[in-house]
Amino acid sequence: MKDTNKNCCAADEAAPEEMQQVGALPWRIARNGEARILLVTSRSSGRWIVPKGWPMKGFAPRQTASREALEEGGVIGVLSKAPVTTYRYMKRLDNGAHVACRVAVFGLNVRGTLVDWREKAQRQRRWFSLAAAADKLDDRELSAFVRTLDAASECLEPSTSATGKKSALDEILMLSR
Repeated sequence: MKDTNKNCCAADEAAPEEMQQVGALPWRIARNGEARILLVTSRSSGRWIVPKGWPMKGFAPRQTASREALEEGGVIGVLSKAPVTTYRYMKRLDNGAHVACRVAVFGLNVRGTLVDWREKAQRQRRWFSLAAAADKLDDRELSAFVRTLDAASECLEPSTSATGKKSALDEILMLSR
């Protein structure tokens, strides 16, 4: 299924010298009502990142983001239709060169976590509070976005299954569903 949203990856915003990637921001609401974000380690440096990768021919950007979340973090869920944020970083290529990348990040409301997944042996995954995730992320723009989620989620009422209210992150990250 082809995504017809021309702005889905902020490609128009990317500078000509920037490479485009897509990523997922996996999140859930813990039993205690706290918002949590899943981060994975990069294969090369072991730093904490969100699952991301290069666009794949024949796949809409959000489909690629979902696939990256499955391959790198072993999670499945409901993805936002449009990116919730974008950020830039410098990617080190296999040949040692560095290239500027812009990542369009889709919110992923996690519905399931796999015990075994494709890159399990190459990465760690861990759930963090919003504040802790922001502290762990090296990417300043992405960290700042997660901090805004943390601040905004404190202003919204937590979800309650009895009332059927949406969670704070549902309100923030999934508005474009």
